[in-house]
Amino acid sequence: MRILHTADWHLGHTLRDHSRQAEHELFLRWLVQTVVERHVDALLLAGDVFDSANPPPSALRTWFRFLGELKQARPSVQVVVIAGNHDSAARLVAPRELLAAFDVRVVGALERGPDGRLQCDDLLVPLRDAAGMVRAVCVAIPFLRASDVLALVPQSPTNAAGTDAPVVANGDYVLPRPGPAVAADGAAVGDPLIDGMRALHSELFAAARALQQPGQALVAMAHGYLVGGALSELSERKVLGGNQHALPIDLFPDDCAYVALGHLHRPQPLAGREHVRYSGSPIPLSLPERLHPHHVVFADFVEGAREKVWQLRVPRFVPMLRVPEHGASSPEEALAAAAALPARDATMPEDLRPLVEFAVSMPLPSPQLAERIARVLADRNVRLVRIEIASDVSPRGDDAAFAGERPAELLSLQPEEVFARCYAKAHAGPVPEPMLAAFRELLDEVQHGGPA
Repeated sequence: MRILHTADWHLGHTLRDHSRQAEHELFLRWLVQTVVERHVDALLLAGDVFDSANPPPSALRTWFRFLGELKQARPSVQVVVIAGNHDSAARLVAPRELLAAFDVRVVGALERGPDGRLQCDDLLVPLRDAAGMVRAVCVAIPFLRASDVLALVPQSPTNAAGTDAPVVANGDYVLPRPGPAVAADGAAVGDPLIDGMRALHSELFAAARALQQPGQALVAMAHGYLVGGALSELSERKVLGGNQHALPIDLFPDDCAYVALGHLHRPQPLAGREHVRYSGSPIPLSLPERLHPHHVVFADFVEGAREKVWQLRVPRFVPMLRVPEHGASSPEEALAAAAALPARDATMPEDLRPLVEFAVSMPLPSPQLAERIARVLADRNVRLVRIEIASDVSPRGDDAAFAGERPAELLSLQPEEVFARCYAKAHAGPVPEPMLAAFRELLDEVQHGGPA
């Protein structure tokens, strides 16, 4: 049998108010065609279907239309979807019964039943080939926030590691001071979140092995940040309490024939293991992501064993440009480069025009420069994402906390960067890791509406 692994679609995404709707629709059209042409038996979507917990109606329509067109084009294909940190699990699973009629399994959360056992019926998915024979069992693990893990695996209020160890007090997670130790492989040691994840994975894989029959492969799917993963600049949030809680690869046992991961947008295998992979996002979700290719990944199985893992590059439907490609240009060079761009093509839809960013170095501020560049681009065949202004003015006084840093537009900063700069300005030092981890968790709760 053959599975296709993809993740991090982020339907509903905008880049500085520029909709990515047309790009997503072209990608999904390509994906349906690929599933048919490559004879895919199961499509695994490893989280972040949507860009936000409350996606716009256009994104929802795109999602449901894709599922309908996929089923019509290849009736035998199965689809397994897990919620990512950008998704609302409740919203994603709301039409579960309806989607089941299309052979779509949606997993939004882990729960324990009245007997204390994990409710695994939705988490363990038999995967069938085109003839209807079960060829693999998929352990589908949605994104888990710290509060989810601690609720599913109750923690002791004390820890043998002493007062520096994390504890749970009155149901709340109390961050350690300092943070948990880190092993040679980068995994946290003595961390209740990591220990909790180990316990949950162990329970799930034990249940999967009880279901697995001879000649069936064991497949896993999860969404999170694993030790050794390469982040993409400006587009990925640090999750599960931050990088101090990066998940160890050994959460996934050696008998897993393939592990389909979501969250990191750069396609990559982990620790040299070709079968433990992030598929990456299908389109660049920030300007820096234009620099790496985007893929879907295939895994083929024969008699329960992995035969091969391979990837297919997703076409770049809309070019993304930075002027200049590296560094920054002078104002005169920027204006000349803008004028040299191709003239507007009246036959090209606006939402398929190339996206462009300018980086300009100036010794003194020039409020008129952005307007001048925008005027030049008005009849060029591009959409302006932003103009990054790099100033050579040295910081003075209260700005000393930012010495050595290039001032940036406020809109170009991520919330964590703003928090770190404000802390440095007030306290003349970096944010303590426990406080930074707490900020990341709070930010995720605010942006995505909590565990729902």
